[in-house]
Amino acid sequence: MATSTRPYNNPGYLQNGGAAGLAQPGTAPLLPNQGRVIQSGPIRILCIADVRGNLRSLNELAKQARADYIIHTGDFGFYDDTSLERIVEKTLKHVAQYSPLIPDHIKKSIQQGGSSPVKSRFSPTDLPLSELPLLLNGEVKLEVPVYTVWGACEDVRVLEKFRSSEYKVQNLHIIDEARSMLLEVGGVKLRLLGLGGAVVMHKLFDNGEGRTTIAGGQGTMWTTLLQMGELVDTAQRVYDPTETRVFVTHASPAREGILNQLSVALKADFSISAGLHFRYGSSYNEFSVNPTLDHYRGKLAASKASFNDVWETVKGEVEPAIQQNEAQQNLLKNALQIVEKMPTTAAGGNPFGGPAAGQAALGQVDESAFKNMWNFNLADATFGYLALEIQDGRIGTEMRAQGFNFSHRGAKQHPGAAAVPPAASTMTAPGGGHPSPAPSASQSATDTNYNREASSTQPPKTTSALAPSASTVKSDTPKPVAQPADPSGASAKEHEKAATATVANGSANGLDPATSPLPKTPAAEIIGLFVMNISNDDHCRDLFDNEDKGKIVKIERWGMQNKVVHFNTPQERDAALARLSEEVKTRAQEDRTRPLVRVFVPLQAELRVIRIAPDAVEVAEAVAREHEAAEAEQEASKVMQAHPHRLQHPRRRSRNEMQSRTVSVCI
Repeated sequence: MATSTRPYNNPGYLQNGGAAGLAQPGTAPLLPNQGRVIQSGPIRILCIADVRGNLRSLNELAKQARADYIIHTGDFGFYDDTSLERIVEKTLKHVAQYSPLIPDHIKKSIQQGGSSPVKSRFSPTDLPLSELPLLLNGEVKLEVPVYTVWGACEDVRVLEKFRSSEYKVQNLHIIDEARSMLLEVGGVKLRLLGLGGAVVMHKLFDNGEGRTTIAGGQGTMWTTLLQMGELVDTAQRVYDPTETRVFVTHASPAREGILNQLSVALKADFSISAGLHFRYGSSYNEFSVNPTLDHYRGKLAASKASFNDVWETVKGEVEPAIQQNEAQQNLLKNALQIVEKMPTTAAGGNPFGGPAAGQAALGQVDESAFKNMWNFNLADATFGYLALEIQDGRIGTEMRAQGFNFSHRGAKQHPGAAAVPPAASTMTAPGGGHPSPAPSASQSATDTNYNREASSTQPPKTTSALAPSASTVKSDTPKPVAQPADPSGASAKEHEKAATATVANGSANGLDPATSPLPKTPAAEIIGLFVMNISNDDHCRDLFDNEDKGKIVKIERWGMQNKVVHFNTPQERDAALARLSEEVKTRAQEDRTRPLVRVFVPLQAELRVIRIAPDAVEVAEAVAREHEAAEAEQEASKVMQAHPHRLQHPRRRSRNEMQSRTVSVCI
């Protein structure tokens, strides 16, 4: 029996990988752009800084910012399992202090110090420097492409393994002086040019422990002049006028004049940098932050002079060392040409190239880079990021930052505010937070008028931590009308406003009448020690030996973060100081997080410049502000008691009285 074909049983599709058959009747071939997945909408590039080894956060930040790519500006966390043994003690303490991977209790133990090195006190498992080993073994994967330069705290051995392809991580691309990257996104060709490491003038000719062209050692890395020369060569080889150039650095071109000039030589449209560890990002061009072109030239001239000092010192050693290496001679030549183009003085030279030199070109400056090259300085990844949104050839920006917390300014209130009825003096946030003062409309108008008059009529005081107090309001200034039904409430409001206005905005050392209602002991009568950067009496007392704790007469507050520890005799004071650890008696660098103890000695103000030790200038200024604030507040209090419904000018001091007042200085 013959069988017939049944067309309706023929499948209308083919399995994946199956051989293609004849076209079905009625079908037509696809056009070139049909059958493809075309991404629509903008492309987002996340720009972040200083993840410090917390590499899992890259995926989290990419999801949060809806990013397709990531650009990272250094301190990535290029440490492997062998890096710990190569890091010196000082660098290890710095890395551990800011590492998001090391537990807080270990950080505190490291900061407190000890007789033995950190490596001997903790096991390697307690000091995780980076999650890079998890990327290397595939346990953690990067979900979007990441383009990064190295920072100041990295292991040069690890970077050399990446450059030699011994280490490979999917979606991780390192851009440096020899390798640039091109992203074609959103109708824009984005050329990434990178330079990693810290910029230190006296290390520009030092290779450190680097075995190739990169420099570093003992857990840190820096930039060399040869790297700058090679970056110029790379940028010239890949130059395409249709591309948009992005210069990615760890150090900020705004602070390093040689980097600023390098960005001009690279013809960069944008620079993205970090290394300043701010909580807010910044966006600027040179035209917006320099009043004149001469001012900008002055910054470059200072950087050139600093470089020339180093170059003249090492020139006799560098040139013979590279005499047999023609490639390095060319790189050095490229870098020196960048420096030669930098102006020597603020009044001459064109840092941007421009017209040919000659009499006809005098006074002509090509300011295109001065106005058009845009710079972004990023906050740390913990606090914020920058997102570039690219669509239809346009590059938009979105900058986000966690920012500072200013809630402490409204947390403390004057005792007089307690007498004000809650309905009239406080307002509650929708979420149910702490009540905050809510001035009436008339009070707001009074404050506004006062600020306007005070700013135009009162010269600023340079020796006082106070803003022009509320007692400087003129008599014709509108005043809030007191309600007969609640005279005590109106008086309390006025008293609270006067007390609040006596402290300048942002003043860190303003007096707090709620906690220091009594006048301080006269400075000339104090026998004690001045303790800076400490706010708690118990913490201050814990600094001293048990033998000395019993000899402490009292601990007196002296500003927001300072204390004065009183003793009966100078001998007891000196003995207590001698028994303190060296960590609280010395400070090698500016560090406002650690306590610092000095002898409290009253000196005359006119002798301050002669006798103050260099590291005690800030103490003298802080104590001088405290005395001025205390005197002004006492005078304001007397005026308020005599005239509760009027605000008058405080008594003005004579010049001789100001010069003869006593300030406290720590030696």
